[in-house]
Amino acid sequence: MAKRSRTERREAEREAKKVTRVRMKLAALEPGGTPDRPIEVVSASVIEPHAASMACAACGEQTLRVEEHAADLPRRLRVVHVMCQRCGTRREVFFRVGTALPS
Repeated sequence: MAKRSRTERREAEREAKKVTRVRMKLAALEPGGTPDRPIEVVSASVIEPHAASMACAACGEQTLRVEEHAADLPRRLRVVHVMCQRCGTRREVFFRVGTALPS
């Protein structure tokens, strides 16, 4: 017996949600995904362009928009809140501003 179209659509939606959850977990393991693994940058002025140029962890598109850039002073980190304009997924990306060594 063939499945109804509604059943097939709901199964596909559930599978897509599972894939998104797995991709978000993998993104947490990459640099910038958690406060323990911040992305090292030389200056605070490069943080927002760097975050905006990243691919969305959920859908893979290059459509991230920076919503907020805040300093987390106790941990000496910068936290950037980004949102994908295509799928609407929000996430935090962590940065640490380091000092440039003299040449």
